[in-house]
Amino acid sequence: MKKLFLLLLTNLSLFAGLLTLDQIDTTILLKNRTPVNVKLSIALQGRDIEESEMELIDVVQTVVGGFWAESLVTTQGKQQFKKMVIDLANKQYGIEIDFVYIRNIRIETNPLEQCRELLKRR
Repeated sequence: MKKLFLLLLTNLSLFAGLLTLDQIDTTILLKNRTPVNVKLSIALQGRDIEESEMELIDVVQTVVGGFWAESLVTTQGKQQFKKMVIDLANKQYGIEIDFVYIRNIRIETNPLEQCRELLKRR
């Protein structure tokens, strides 16, 4: 049984491509409706996804926009994010994604305040 499973995984990985989306920048809301900047880096693995980079960026931006910042950084939120990316890519564009790997999520609170502080220091 283990040999069959390994054989299936090997065959799947031979046909699967990997697309890395680095530094996707977007703005989402905290639960108190305050906007925050989110920088996201992910890798997507699936069949023939290298040709669909623009569509997949659209899918990721759409899915990220549906989350509160607080829920995006939780374990459950990350799992839900991955599931939603896979489902939306298939539903909207017919792109089959096998795995979503989150490389980095960075949430910057009060970006306007940070800019003001930098300007005051100079």
